[in-house]
Amino acid sequence: LVTLPCFLPPSLPEPLYQTYRETVINKAIKRQTLMRDSSRTSEDDVYESIEDSDRTSLLGQRTQAPGNSLWQDLCTVRQSGILNELSQRERRLQESFFEVLTSEASYLRSLNVLIEQFMNSKDLNETIIFRDKKTLFSCIIRVKEVSESFLKDLEDRMDESIKINDVCDIIYSHAQQNFLVYVDYVRNQLYQEQKYSQLMVENAQFAAAIVRLQELPRCQRLPFMSFLLLPFQRITRIKMLLENILQRSEVGSANEKTASQALGLVSKIIEECNREVGIMKQVEEMIHIGKKLEFDKLKAIPIISQQRHLEKQGEVSEIVIRGNRFGMKPKVTPLFLFLFNDLLLVTSRKSGDRYQVVDYAHRALVEVQECSANSLGAGVGNCFELILLENHQGKQSDRLVKTPTESDRHRWMDALMSGKQNLLEDSDDDKIYERWDCPQVQCLIPYTAQQADELSLDPADIINITRKSSGGWYEGCKLSSGQRGWFPSQNVREITNEHVRRRNLRDRYRLLQAAEQQARDSDAPKKANLSF
Repeated sequence: LVTLPCFLPPSLPEPLYQTYRETVINKAIKRQTLMRDSSRTSEDDVYESIEDSDRTSLLGQRTQAPGNSLWQDLCTVRQSGILNELSQRERRLQESFFEVLTSEASYLRSLNVLIEQFMNSKDLNETIIFRDKKTLFSCIIRVKEVSESFLKDLEDRMDESIKINDVCDIIYSHAQQNFLVYVDYVRNQLYQEQKYSQLMVENAQFAAAIVRLQELPRCQRLPFMSFLLLPFQRITRIKMLLENILQRSEVGSANEKTASQALGLVSKIIEECNREVGIMKQVEEMIHIGKKLEFDKLKAIPIISQQRHLEKQGEVSEIVIRGNRFGMKPKVTPLFLFLFNDLLLVTSRKSGDRYQVVDYAHRALVEVQECSANSLGAGVGNCFELILLENHQGKQSDRLVKTPTESDRHRWMDALMSGKQNLLEDSDDDKIYERWDCPQVQCLIPYTAQQADELSLDPADIINITRKSSGGWYEGCKLSSGQRGWFPSQNVREITNEHVRRRNLRDRYRLLQAAEQQARDSDAPKKANLSF
């Protein structure tokens, strides 16, 4: 096992992975903040500042647990004198290697709590049937076995030498052989969350047992769902650890090569996890929407399809301008739009959560046009023309659509014309940025996407902004994943230090280059086989 730092008594409680994850996020935010606020532009200075701050907290308060210790603070490392032989860059690389091991140990401790305190709890098992238990805990036993095997190999590598040679080769090997278990676990995540929510509402004995178990000292009052989410959080964190190692490796070195190979493979596993989650959510969402729709006198069309997914939905209003000798008077009719990747449904809300379809068209036959606010009269704004070139009757249908806000108007027009052209131009209200000139922000408050065109954010995420709306929303692209979407501006803080911004972009470029090289390397054997 990992040797404890000399100054930490082994009686201190070891942290669970949730605590480690929160610490990592806070460090990332602190690092960006120091770089933004400091007149110094050296990342090494900032790294040393955070290191010193952590060590002061560790020695002064003695509350930080071993899982968050530094490689350079291990007894064997300090006594060996090796720190005097290493450059700052080499020390940082060692810390990155060491964090893979310590974080995996923390992760395994949390998995053990989930299994021993929750899954194997007699009180909990008496409240649910076997099928519900299987849905809740999925293949968590297999996930734990994979973690144990991975941690053992990391510990064996630590025993070989005080200076860690590499860990990326170990990650690559386990990603090839074992990490696909994360895809199996994540595939069940949607049903897992649904079952937990259902049991908490409908099964009072289950809910009471969960509350009691969460209060146990070993659970550290952490919510049950935080344990169920551990596997996907872990495989995502492994990717981030690999990115750190790659950034701190010398260009052209063996460490860079193994880090690139491991990063490429782990990234593919995460993409598969996201794809599986997306498929499950899309199917469930289509079933849910299909149950809410009524076609009445219109020719019904099948809604549920594995190839179809929802891109945006929401309330708008249709404006009909009618005039008489007393002037023009707009008539407002509430509508609810369902925009799929291949279909647009125009509906009206009925009682409850039911919707009557009043029109529909294939996505390729939908057009939008800007409207001049002056031509519509006073009090009629945030409008655009929605044109169905061929609706359910085979005719062209034109509607004047009004949205609640100007930001909503932009987002609806963008969504409806996605892949065709960008109709929106820079205005006094909205600011559109070129790719080379876009500002960067860092997430401080997490945000969960409420619409298909929105972007979920976690603290410390870095996002390139492509548009700022007057309604307090930003459109942007995550540097870590390339995902795009809208999010509230109050959840982020702009990075104004140009050095920090350029460094983030350089880091991202190097990671993309490594991923592309890994893709080329993996495709080479396939092309060679085809040539024979």
